[in-house]
Amino acid sequence: KEVVFEIASAGEKLEFDKVSLTATAGAEVLLKFTNTSGAQQHNWVLVQAGTKDDVAGRGLTHPTTDWIQPDDPDVIANTKLLIAGETGEAGFAAPPTGTYQFVCTFPGHNLTMFGDFVVSP
Repeated sequence: KEVVFEIASAGEKLEFDKVSLTATAGAEVLLKFTNTSGAQQHNWVLVQAGTKDDVAGRGLTHPTTDWIQPDDPDVIANTKLLIAGETGEAGFAAPPTGTYQFVCTFPGHNLTMFGDFVVSP
């Protein structure tokens, strides 16, 4: 069963328009992320619980790979870095039961631009 989520940046605020998303373990997820900002670049990155700042920190030296370290073990899924007004998608299988985080890894955005991705059995 496929679950479709639509999420966006909150205009010029460094925030997502949703702070929590919920899926069932193993569900096929299609996430559509729209960057509604007029100037900022954003991405959407699903990471292991408690790793959003580490993932963003490791991504600081990787501007050519959407501010994500290639093969980062804590990254579960991600969109590409989106310019203002652009929409991107990420398709993935929901991970095992638990609470994960989603975050924008553009430098500095991880401090306020994140939320919980809750996976139920």
